[in-house]
Amino acid sequence: MLLRKFLALAILGVIPMAIACTNQSRPTTPEASSSPAISSETSSTDAGLPSAPGEAIAPGRYCYRADLPTQTAVLRLTVAADQTVTGDSRATISDEAQGYYSSYAQKISGSVAGDQLVAQIRTWIEYDVQDTDETWSITPGKVVTPQMELTTAECEEVRSRFTNEDGLEAIDLLDSATAVHTEQVQFEAGRNGTVINHAVIRGERDVYLLNAQGGQQMEIALTSTEQNAAFDVVSPSGEILTTEAQSETVSLPHTGDYQVIVGSTRGNATYELQITIP
Repeated sequence: MLLRKFLALAILGVIPMAIACTNQSRPTTPEASSSPAISSETSSTDAGLPSAPGEAIAPGRYCYRADLPTQTAVLRLTVAADQTVTGDSRATISDEAQGYYSSYAQKISGSVAGDQLVAQIRTWIEYDVQDTDETWSITPGKVVTPQMELTTAECEEVRSRFTNEDGLEAIDLLDSATAVHTEQVQFEAGRNGTVINHAVIRGERDVYLLNAQGGQQMEIALTSTEQNAAFDVVSPSGEILTTEAQSETVSLPHTGDYQVIVGSTRGNATYELQITIP
């Protein structure tokens, strides 16, 4: 697994391939990288960026994909009326010759001027997280990054890359809530867990944010007076890890803030929530 991780980082340009093939020591903490955070390979079309901004892209939702010999990637971008941009990406990397397989997730934010997107990108790969800044060329038909060219795709076609087995995305878990109450949770010094006593009104959601490292496990137990409360867990990258649970041990794939979402299954719910990271 460690060799697979280093080969994946090498193809992303984070570490030299020669080191990836010989050094199998895993970094203890995530490090930001100034290297591109997608892939060092390109499509058959050169991924060069235009030298000057072109026509501005209209506000709206745009989806793209790339299918390369050792990588497949999908990208979703939303352009607002003020030309700010938010988005996300999912990709898999595989190379039978090198004997590895990996995947990564990204969140993108930024702004466009003409057809140029100045993007801030957070990438989760294995247990590492990287923050990078890049300039992309963006039109309705394609996105050109320093690493690859992605062409337009139907948004419904790529949506399955962002959903769980029930066809849900993280945003769906809060979409119908009448109100959302968010609280950052921190353990007391010297403790590896906490207990929260609270109540949630029917239709509302309590969201607890807890920062954790990829590779850890989170033990969660929820009890309620009338057995009418349940929780969901969402990773920092937006991956749904469990839904409608009352007791669960969750393996944490990424580093960052996890969402533990508590709601009632019927009526109002008074509950006790125990969260432990052993």
